[in-house]
Amino acid sequence: MSTKAPARVDESSLLDWGAKIGAAARRERVRSAQIENLIASLDSVEGREALLATAAFALRQAQRLGSGQGMARFVAQAMLDVYEKGGGKEEARKVLGFAKWVYEAIPGDFKGKPEQLTLIELLKQIAGR
Repeated sequence: MSTKAPARVDESSLLDWGAKIGAAARRERVRSAQIENLIASLDSVEGREALLATAAFALRQAQRLGSGQGMARFVAQAMLDVYEKGGGKEEARKVLGFAKWVYEAIPGDFKGKPEQLTLIELLKQIAGR
């Protein structure tokens, strides 16, 4: 019987990481397929180490494609944060899935600063409040 420690990552943190990643992707004009590739990369490695592989993949893709460095940095930070707090693929999928939603919700001319965003702040900006 597995004695896997329960994840200590709160939902708010996952949503905030998703907001940062999605906003950075939109600001840097990253193609949506890149976010989908990140989600798929979680299946490239078994277990929680998949989060580390996804972080490395994000950094590699940004370097290889010459764009999306900010987004890749946020992905790496998020995956490390989730990993260090005991989270796994489920939490990572939430972050990246939510990042895709945010990316699709933000207007193409978004000029906000992703590093300072929380989900609440992003929603206020988009809703014009």
